[in-house]
Formats: sequence, structure tokens, C-alpha cells
Amino acid sequence: MSKKEDLLEKLCRKPLPKNFTKAELDTLMKRCGCEKYAGGRGSSIAYFHIKTKRILQFDEPHPGKELYIYQIKMTIQFLKDVGEL
Repeated sequence: MSKKEDLLEKLCRKPLPKNFTKAELDTLMKRCGCEKYAGGRGSSIAYFHIKTKRILQFDEPHPGKELYIYQIKMTIQFLKDVGEL
């Protein structure tokens, strides 16, 4: 399995993972054709899908490095919407 497939499998497993990190998200989004950029406010992060020009944006999780469940759900829906999942 490729790194992208491994990360997609981890992201979408049931129950949703509580240990999916920002670094894993960065890697996955890059492999799905997205560019990362700093969002508009404070600790916001965003990913721009080059083909569809859609944007996924939310506040960076802190103080930990693991994504919150709502962020995982947003990411899954975004990847479905842009045809990467």
C-alpha cells in the first residue's frame, strides 16, 4: 500500500481515530493534490485543492498535535467532495 492509501485508511477507520496528527494531515493532503497555506486568522490552517480550487480550512489543534473529531469529519467530507476518496 502507498503512503496515501495508508493515511486514508487510518483517517477513515471506525471508530474515527483520535491520533491522526497535523503532520499526517499535511502528508495526506499533499499526496491528494493540495497545497497548504496559512489561513486568514491566527492559528488557522488551510489546504487548497489545485484541480477543483476548493479549500479546507479550520483552526489548528492545540496544544496537542492530534486532530479533533470534527476536523477529521471535515477532512473526510472534503476529500470525498474533491474526488480523492
